[in-house]
Amino acid sequence: MGGKQLRREGRISKALWWAKSNWQILLFWFACAFAGWYLGAKGYGMALYFRITGINPEEWIPILRLAAQKDPKVGTQISLDGLVDWNGKPMKLPYSEKMTGLLFICSQCGMEEKLAAFYEFYQSHANKLQMIVVYVGQPSEELFDFWRNFKGLDWARDPNLTVFERLNVLYMPRFYLIAPDKTLRYISPIVGYLWHSDKWQQELERVEKLVGR
Repeated sequence: MGGKQLRREGRISKALWWAKSNWQILLFWFACAFAGWYLGAKGYGMALYFRITGINPEEWIPILRLAAQKDPKVGTQISLDGLVDWNGKPMKLPYSEKMTGLLFICSQCGMEEKLAAFYEFYQSHANKLQMIVVYVGQPSEELFDFWRNFKGLDWARDPNLTVFERLNVLYMPRFYLIAPDKTLRYISPIVGYLWHSDKWQQELERVEKLVGR
């Protein structure tokens, strides 16, 4: 035991010595990590990634389409078991009297701008549609204040990412339209996370034809 402890202490000492000798490298690494987090939070992450790597964003789409092959098929029945409300209580979904609009969203995917487009869509079809917003991430007091601006929406969480994986969400925002009998009527393209709100509004005009059928 004494030998193992001495070897462990030796490794720790070497690590501390390396850190002291290379503090500039560590400082640079932490600066890069913070910059990556900040740019991602502001929605610039993918644009910067494409610019640095030289990848054509149009060439990225076929890769996403390949990932989308695992999407649930329109016309099949799906389960939403695993979603809970903000109090952790399991939600009984989909709704039995209306279509269920299920929107997965996070704080780093232009939430405010894009949610406004979906909220306008919901308000226009509230008699036939109930919108569920599944927030992926750690909620904050700022989020709760933001949430209060969208009256009528139901907010949910997917604590174990069970439904997230089952529906192959991958990139957000992603929208699903589900009939009362659990039949999937629509799923937004996986490349939708690249869209601005005006493109989403055009797509929702197409979804509008499916609501209430």
